[in-house]
Amino acid sequence: MISICRKSKYIILLIVFFKIQIGWSQEEVLSLDQCQKEVQEFFPLMKGKELLSKSSDLNTENLKLAYLPKIYANGSLSYQSDVTGISFPGMNTPKAPKDRYSLNLDVEQLIYDGGKTQDRIEVERKSSEVEIKNLEIQMYQLRERVNMAYFGILLVRKSKLVILDKQNTIIKRLQQLKSAVENGMVLPANLKIMESELLLIEQQVLELNAHEESSFNVLSQLMGRSLSVNTKLEETEFDQPSVNVNGLESKNRPEYQWYLSRQSLLDAQKELLKKDRYPVVSAFGQMGYGNPGYNQLKDEFDTYYMLGAKISWNIFDWKSNRRKQKVIGIQKDLLGTQELSFTQNQLINLGEESSEIRKFEILLEKDDAIIGLQEEISRSSASQLDNGVITSSDYLEDLNKEIQAKLNKEYHATQLQQSLAEFKRIKGI
Repeated sequence: MISICRKSKYIILLIVFFKIQIGWSQEEVLSLDQCQKEVQEFFPLMKGKELLSKSSDLNTENLKLAYLPKIYANGSLSYQSDVTGISFPGMNTPKAPKDRYSLNLDVEQLIYDGGKTQDRIEVERKSSEVEIKNLEIQMYQLRERVNMAYFGILLVRKSKLVILDKQNTIIKRLQQLKSAVENGMVLPANLKIMESELLLIEQQVLELNAHEESSFNVLSQLMGRSLSVNTKLEETEFDQPSVNVNGLESKNRPEYQWYLSRQSLLDAQKELLKKDRYPVVSAFGQMGYGNPGYNQLKDEFDTYYMLGAKISWNIFDWKSNRRKQKVIGIQKDLLGTQELSFTQNQLINLGEESSEIRKFEILLEKDDAIIGLQEEISRSSASQLDNGVITSSDYLEDLNKEIQAKLNKEYHATQLQQSLAEFKRIKGI
């Protein structure tokens, strides 16, 4: 019976172990690229592109109605005090009725408009493209916020590891100090100093935890799903030799696509302005029933109809159209200067980021040497503390320098990767 119970316990332990292993194997690990991709796919602004496309399609369908006949129904009922008539002495001449009734159906069909309708459709299409490109710019700007949150979490976690390592060191040192105090080698005040330092470490960890949670909240809002603070993040390793700060080989930023679409829209608007000077030819027809009909001197209800064509042409507009075209030319020149300004700012930002990259590379080369020296100093201080040569404050001062050196290395390594990510973002890679 006892052996059966033991076997059951082993089976239960194995089941629990395998469940834990499965949970660990299924634990989500996020990469920076995955975060950026999910933000671009799920952020609410993405729905705006679909809505803009639908709106443009509806406007285009309405513009195409210009090719279809226009049909109007209208009617009237009136009475007038006098009418035109012809009178001859001794003759009963016809006279138009004073009460009038009419019910008409008018039809109008566009024959020729110089291509204005087609150009209006093109302007609508290009206007929609400009608005969509503007949304893409706003979406691209979110990459910087994702970078800040992502690398902020990595930096917090590395900082916590260093600080917790300091906490373990102080706890071990505290145990040794207790023994030294009991033997009268160290003053009891040194214990209080060490205990106070532990409390400061707890505060630092709480602050780091709050910052980590805040950064995860930012990522959750951007990605459209809830992320646990225990979610693992991949360490980024960007290829540093691929960084080229000499110039812009290609213009991949969405801002450049917006400038192109805006220039194309202005060209389309200018073409539409040119077509405004073209004549418009259309056919029309009218069919009706009323009293009187087209024969105004016949006082009876009758049917009637009319067919015809008409032309409309603004021959002279006092150069208004030409001035409007010049305005569009000025807008194109202004847009060109804005694009040049953007390129110049982009090169400035790339230069600044490349300087940051070189700075962190140089600092990382010195970090290991500094850490090595500070560790030796801390070990020497620890030995002096144990022998009562120095106080806990002196030891903590040296230990904090060692911890700060380690934190600096983690900060420099993380900042280097963030600067590389920002360089790629600014360049549009």
